[in-house]
Amino acid sequence: MSTVKILVVEDEAIIAEDIASRLEKMGYTVVDIVATGKDAIEAATANQPNLVLMDIMLQGKMDGIEAAEKIRTILGIPVVYLTANADETTLQRAKITGPFGYVLKPFKEKELRATIEIALSRHQVELEMQEALATAEALRKEAQQLSQRKSQYVSMASHEFRTPLSVIKFSASLLRDYGSKWSEEKKEKQLQRIQAAAESMNQLIEEVLTLGRAESGKLEFNPAPLDAVTFCQELVEALQNTAGTQHTLTFTADGNCTSTCMLDEKLLLHIFTNILSNAIKYSPQGSTVFFTLSCEDERLCFQVKDQGIGISKTDQKRLFEPFNRASNVGDIPGTGLGLAIVKKAVELHGGQIEVASEIGRGTAFTVTLPLGASA
Repeated sequence: MSTVKILVVEDEAIIAEDIASRLEKMGYTVVDIVATGKDAIEAATANQPNLVLMDIMLQGKMDGIEAAEKIRTILGIPVVYLTANADETTLQRAKITGPFGYVLKPFKEKELRATIEIALSRHQVELEMQEALATAEALRKEAQQLSQRKSQYVSMASHEFRTPLSVIKFSASLLRDYGSKWSEEKKEKQLQRIQAAAESMNQLIEEVLTLGRAESGKLEFNPAPLDAVTFCQELVEALQNTAGTQHTLTFTADGNCTSTCMLDEKLLLHIFTNILSNAIKYSPQGSTVFFTLSCEDERLCFQVKDQGIGISKTDQKRLFEPFNRASNVGDIPGTGLGLAIVKKAVELHGGQIEVASEIGRGTAFTVTLPLGASA
């Protein structure tokens, strides 16, 4: 049976049956035969035919031209007029509705088949053009948004560079003007300020480049066998050495977390170095940061919980936007890029990240990642 479905709209029953019989002999499927414009719209809506054969003169208040216009406009179904009316006024009215063909009665089957096939082909071309235009417009908007984001990033990065550059410039000026008179200890202090500022600039550059790769779809996801427990233990040990005695980091693993998982270690470092470093940075001295890993239902659940300054509900809504920082961070240094990168890295794993926080009562980040294939 043909996949081409045709709706016949004809108010003369004998003629309608004859048309339907001929169409079926040609290999088409007649989904319905109706006699009024109202019924034509209802039948087209219900059956979604590929084409409507429409007589112009119909029973009722709505003629075929009005019905065809509504079917074309509302449903996007092509219409071919099949009628004995060939006067100029009727033709002009019919042309306005954008018909896909106009066949006069009596007709020859070859003529009708040719008209139907041309109409179907033209409609298919129109659909493909509309799809191509929609795709092109979507790509244009995406490129425009990407360009705007890049301009925004450049502008914000330029702004963020000013502080460390000012520190470097000022300290270098002091060393030039007074270095010969200062003690080694005082000169060392200025050199350390320059080094810290340079490291801050380098971190900003790295984060901007990483985020740029993520935004353009060039941040690679390369999963490989990884022992999640060992990874977490080693990361906590490294960050504890950096934090010294001012903060305590504790790690616990719950459930069966002994199997090797398929994860991207580089992206995991982006995720948890950022989250754990933030937990340390925004927590008071002497506090503890809790890092927990649980394994269940083919997924890994990482949670980092601190006892820090917390994040307001308003700030949480924009927490993962580039260069956005919470309103209560004060003079605590940061670029506002880390969590934006974290979210991209989590998404590349096919995971989710959630945050729960209250001002003055700490923050908990929960990252859920699919376990992936076992090694």
